[in-house]
Amino acid sequence: MSFDINAIDPARNLRLAPERPAVRAAGTDADAGFAGVLNAADVTVDAIPSAPPPEVMDEVLAAQRAIEEMHDRGRTLHFSMDSGRVKILLQDLDGNVIKEVPSSKAVDIARGKVDE
Repeated sequence: MSFDINAIDPARNLRLAPERPAVRAAGTDADAGFAGVLNAADVTVDAIPSAPPPEVMDEVLAAQRAIEEMHDRGRTLHFSMDSGRVKILLQDLDGNVIKEVPSSKAVDIARGKVDE
């Protein structure tokens, strides 16, 4: 498994929150057992939220900005699995490897411990 991180569609965040399904009119399935009772009571049960929490969206958009800035500088990241380990490559836009990034360095960056 491998994937590249490149520029993200800026309008993507507008599509992240899907529309909620329409609620059935009360009483349409009143005789259908438990489901009918739920429908008649106008109860909505969400196992999965309709959209990520705002703080998660903030982080997603911050990551998108970082990826766009890296792309503007002519760089991309490529992640792959190599013998059960994550391999991270910094590449130019043509796919030429500039350097391999140690996983520990990536974790430090993610934690905000960046030493240039």
